[in-house]
Amino acid sequence: MRSCRIVAGGKGEGKTSFLLSISSGSYGFLSIHRGSCYYLHEIQSGEERLLMTSSPSFPDMIGRWYYDESAFAYANGCLSRVEEGTVIIDEIGRLEADGKGFAPGLRAVICKDVDLIISVRDEFVPIIVSSFALAEAVVERI
Repeated sequence: MRSCRIVAGGKGEGKTSFLLSISSGSYGFLSIHRGSCYYLHEIQSGEERLLMTSSPSFPDMIGRWYYDESAFAYANGCLSRVEEGTVIIDEIGRLEADGKGFAPGLRAVICKDVDLIISVRDEFVPIIVSSFALAEAVVERI
């Protein structure tokens, strides 16, 4: 990894909107919140798929959210194939600290020739920095 930026902020403070505003020409994924769902938004193609919902649609759950493990598997597969450029992953948190969610894809891109930009809620920054050995990351508060 050439560089790492952590865009930090609280829930609903604009991390995803900021990443969307700088995402042109990048690879990766945004987690777009609409109503009672989160959608996995692929930056390059603009394609979206359901990622999380508050209704019991998937067997896996974190907090009040049921999540689709296959959507994360798709994203992680795409991330593992990136070799260079700028990679954005929104959002890294509790799931990833437990080795789930985007964790495999994040671990894959850390080993590549990329500039990495991730969003992390304020309270998870220390555990994510420690879990993924990101001590050299620049943390920018939204």
